[in-house]
Amino acid sequence: MSGFQFRFVLALIVFPFVCSSGGDPIVNVPTLGRLRGSRMSSASGRTIDAFRAIPYAQPPVGDLRFKDPVPAKDWQGSILDASREGPKCVQFNSIVKDGLVLGQEDCLYLNVYVPHVNGTNDPLPVMVWIHGGAFYMGSGNGETDMFGPDYLLDRDVVLVTLNYRLGPLGFLSTEDAEAPGNYGLLDQSLALRWVRNYIAHFGGNADLITIFGESAGGASVDFHVLSPYSKGLFHRAIIQSGTSTCPWALNPKIGEYTRMLGNHLNCPSGTSRKLLACLRTKKAEEIAGIRKYFTIGLGFGMFPLAFVPRIDVERRLPFLPAHPEDLVAQRKFNQVPLVLGVTKNEGALVSASLFMNENKHMNEFKSDPIGTIRYMIQMENQPNGQEMAQSVHDHLFTLEKPYEDQKEQVELIASDYGLFKCTDDSVTLYSRFNSQPTYYYFYTHRGQFSFPQMVGVTPEIDLGVCHADELFLLFSPGFLPRLSVPGDIKVSAILVDLWTSFAANGVPVSNHVDDDWLPVEQGVIRYLDINERSAFVNDKMPFEPRLAFWNNVKAANRIVTKDEL
Repeated sequence: MSGFQFRFVLALIVFPFVCSSGGDPIVNVPTLGRLRGSRMSSASGRTIDAFRAIPYAQPPVGDLRFKDPVPAKDWQGSILDASREGPKCVQFNSIVKDGLVLGQEDCLYLNVYVPHVNGTNDPLPVMVWIHGGAFYMGSGNGETDMFGPDYLLDRDVVLVTLNYRLGPLGFLSTEDAEAPGNYGLLDQSLALRWVRNYIAHFGGNADLITIFGESAGGASVDFHVLSPYSKGLFHRAIIQSGTSTCPWALNPKIGEYTRMLGNHLNCPSGTSRKLLACLRTKKAEEIAGIRKYFTIGLGFGMFPLAFVPRIDVERRLPFLPAHPEDLVAQRKFNQVPLVLGVTKNEGALVSASLFMNENKHMNEFKSDPIGTIRYMIQMENQPNGQEMAQSVHDHLFTLEKPYEDQKEQVELIASDYGLFKCTDDSVTLYSRFNSQPTYYYFYTHRGQFSFPQMVGVTPEIDLGVCHADELFLLFSPGFLPRLSVPGDIKVSAILVDLWTSFAANGVPVSNHVDDDWLPVEQGVIRYLDINERSAFVNDKMPFEPRLAFWNNVKAANRIVTKDEL
């Protein structure tokens, strides 16, 4: 394992804290109290005031477990130490060998990063980051995770990152009013409300808030675009590699996994109230650790995505009152300017595991390819799942070659159905029904750092531009040095320019890009190809010819979802 890989895995496990130095910044927030932060430097040497581990909700423990978040209490009369990062939320880390439960249940904190800007006291645009991690992993931290502010705060924006409940603790549901689910999304929404109410005291403009996220974080951003809960809490949205329409972003059968969890922890299977009362007595680590007992190896234990968002019509005010496509088609969503896009080889993060572990995952795939595909297309619990998985297998694989020589087909399933199809459909829908512009991008830059190498794939195996690879150029992970390769530095500048100009003005521009990035209009696809020679392409995405096949799979998945509401 290389030094970078070791630090990446270590960052997922431990929580080192950095002591603040003299002259630390202090902010007074009326109705809350005073906070003492710390000082950092951006990539160009600009001073950053960092206020970390600010509580936005009361700890979701005891009777508050599996309930909507409650706003945090104030700390009047004392100074809150906001000089170091807080803990990650309890989660099962499926990347490390045999899995590992880490984090704390008391985890609903956010981080605020403010640059020193010369020559103006005007409030700055605010960018709120929602992390990904398949709804069961990750955090918003920088030093102990991915999301340091070094690159973004070379521009004039305030950055906010946040934690939210994950896995069963964030998305368990009994599919009734006792536990309608979506607690992780409600956490995010409460954090956005906190930002709207208090960010002005940190120099941010509460009337200019952009939410952005990647993977499950991108889908989360999309859910906020759709949700009445989050109306008025943001003004622009950037949706990276994940939308609410992706097959993994909604699960109509969370109740089945909830009952499985109860059985595993010896809780009664009678009423929802009794089940929840029992689960509230269990250790958070036991609840999060349930993933160890029903995941498959492919994709580093990512499948199935069991505890994720759902259509929560049992709630008095549903967070998600209907299917995302219906909400958009009926114009029942928060109409704001949008940026959506994908990376060139999204599915490489899934197929990467086939190149590791001494063929363990390949042997698992070979022993039951149809069953594995059924998990990959999120139809493991649906009556037509076997039929659809067989159809996918017959379309993509041939019996004339061994599966070892068809690893790229596994990537295609994860790319085409898992992300390309749903993103393309969302862009088309929004361009027709959103009164605001919808921009589309295709990220094709292969940088020095790529997620397959971070998790142990040897550098000689180039899997392309993987899911989440752009994050190494948007943020400064605490486990990596700053960018040093000229091409990476240039593309980082392009990304940061595009994202921050969109946050400031609603139009993504960069001095490094000669072409104007025009929005998609009325379903006619056009996009910006983001790399060292970024260029606007007035044509459909290169993967578009492959997407027609997936219409039947999507329709089968959608029919079951609607029937079960």
